[in-house]
Amino acid sequence: MKKAVVALLVLSFVAGCSSMDRQGLIAAGCSNEYADGYVDGYSAGCSAVGHPLCRFTKNVDRYERDRQYNKGWNDGFTIARTDYAAVW
Repeated sequence: MKKAVVALLVLSFVAGCSSMDRQGLIAAGCSNEYADGYVDGYSAGCSAVGHPLCRFTKNVDRYERDRQYNKGWNDGFTIARTDYAAVW
């Protein structure tokens, strides 16, 4: 039973990275800039809480000058931290 719980937990972490699907965001009507920021922010948020398969990503120059990238990054980062904070 313990192995099954651990396996499901690992699977949920791996599947969690699919929440940062750029094409899905664009199909939902988000701008390219927002989608880029969201994907980077989601990866950074997962990394911040210890997700082993994600890395902290942030284009600082773009974050400072592009409002859509900035908003997407902040949204992605917040959602990822919320998704994984309870687990870690």
